[in-house]
Amino acid sequence: MGVTPAPAPARVLTDQRSASVRAAGVRAENTRSAGAGVRDPRARSWPSGVRVWKVRLDRAERPGWWGWLSEGERERARAFARAADRRRYVVAHAALRSVLGGVCGVPAARLAFSPDASGRPRLDLGGGRPAPDFNLSHSDEWALIAVAPGGWRVGVDVERVRDDLDPLAMADRLYRPEEAARLRADPGAALAGYFRLWTAKEAFVKATGGGLAQLGDVLVREGVHDGGHDGARDEGRRGGHGGTHEGSATCERSRSLRGPVRWLDVAAGYAAAVVTIASTPAPRTG
Repeated sequence: MGVTPAPAPARVLTDQRSASVRAAGVRAENTRSAGAGVRDPRARSWPSGVRVWKVRLDRAERPGWWGWLSEGERERARAFARAADRRRYVVAHAALRSVLGGVCGVPAARLAFSPDASGRPRLDLGGGRPAPDFNLSHSDEWALIAVAPGGWRVGVDVERVRDDLDPLAMADRLYRPEEAARLRADPGAALAGYFRLWTAKEAFVKATGGGLAQLGDVLVREGVHDGGHDGARDEGRRGGHGGTHEGSATCERSRSLRGPVRWLDVAAGYAAAVVTIASTPAPRTG
């Protein structure tokens, strides 16, 4: 799994095969999933063709990008009180359209969207043409855009790590007992661990379309690699595998709802994860 920059140049987190997509000054590169195995038996194999782009949002807005947005997106942009928040929103949604337009061979301004049964936005290419699944997340200066091929749904989440909360107390309130116990076992890493779990959980519910009410039902496990080491944590310390780590997410109310997790190294002070599940929409559980 790779994370690659869009629209501004930035470092590629894996050395997998990549290609460029360009549209009206928005630069995007994409990389395919490495397909590394996940050792947790609950996790499915990682599907090939899943790609993630990262977007630096603190950049000048180009006039043409505003014209790409729908009227609903423009209304939401106008509602922001701070100019910086408005600009970040416009850049993120313009980048989404640039990426999807490049993937599908459609001009960004001509892309059309409609909600699916769970309310998730989906790409409507017309004429019965199949479209990839996608998901967008942004936090402060960074956004992530994930795209999955037919037969899969994808969720992605990026969060700035905040130090104004008590991660152990929050985990006791919001997380599964097994997850809270893992955080208590290593208090020095609890804050980073809290946000790693949060991004995986939110990416999962975004993939299923189950909504945030499902968040408390999601159990996240980190993969165990050869030698019995916690592979995700070890790789995070030494920056291995191109900044991607493996785990699994399962809905405890419906064990058939599960999928692999990849944690992504986006930038210092941020946590991020991407999750894929089979494309059958999930029932809401809350």
